[in-house]
Amino acid sequence: MYPNYGTPNYIAPMMNMQVPGPPACPGGTVYTIQPGDTMFRIANRYGIDLQALIRANPQIPNPNVIYVGQRICIPAIVTPPPPPGVFCPDGTIYIVQRGDTMFNIARRFGVTLQKLIEANPQVPDPNILEVGQRICIPVSDAPLPEGIRRVLLRPERTGILGATAFVSLPDATIWISTFGLPAPSTIDPKLKCYYAWVVNRGADRYYRVTLKDSGAQDIMVGYGDTTGSFVGYDEVIVTAEATTSVDKPTGPVVLRGNITP
Repeated sequence: MYPNYGTPNYIAPMMNMQVPGPPACPGGTVYTIQPGDTMFRIANRYGIDLQALIRANPQIPNPNVIYVGQRICIPAIVTPPPPPGVFCPDGTIYIVQRGDTMFNIARRFGVTLQKLIEANPQVPDPNILEVGQRICIPVSDAPLPEGIRRVLLRPERTGILGATAFVSLPDATIWISTFGLPAPSTIDPKLKCYYAWVVNRGADRYYRVTLKDSGAQDIMVGYGDTTGSFVGYDEVIVTAEATTSVDKPTGPVVLRGNITP
């Protein structure tokens, strides 16, 4: 009757669109539709019968079409998903791109497939990923070469996901990827660009790397190398700047991470 209930077919509610609310839900739980949800996946996630979920929501004329933000009745008492603030506390958030699979993401980031699956219990079927979906990349299983540090940068502002940098101390090299940075002008109309900085706070020294769009949604990347070394440098930060000619950070810090353990 509903041949596509396992395929996402939701759309974000438009302004002023009247989306029917859930019916009375005695003995059940009111749930808010999230990106990537389908009736099949919701039923599977909470261990209930698909037809029971459909019957509990007669306000939905076509179970193939649900809306992000729509509230439905789950005919069981269920534990709500963890709030966004605790998602991926020890890893890096990655945004799924077209062609991604759990296997190639695991290989790209140097973690085992099983560890990647375990870090993402919010994915009901590891064989099915949606473009734009957030995936938690746990800390890599493989040891890093001597002298290279992995730096996890935490957001200093709400709405930013995070970043990962790899810093080679003896060779003074940095690679960095950031996730979810908004346009700088949304922070302040005067701001125009983002820079990553390798920082030696004690000596007041800074090495700047320009961040550029990667071509993938919400991902900016940067690479840089210089003479000397980064031994003694203790921090990586990302700032939004009003000019491209700064030699040290002057704008607001949006991401920060320690190089030293």
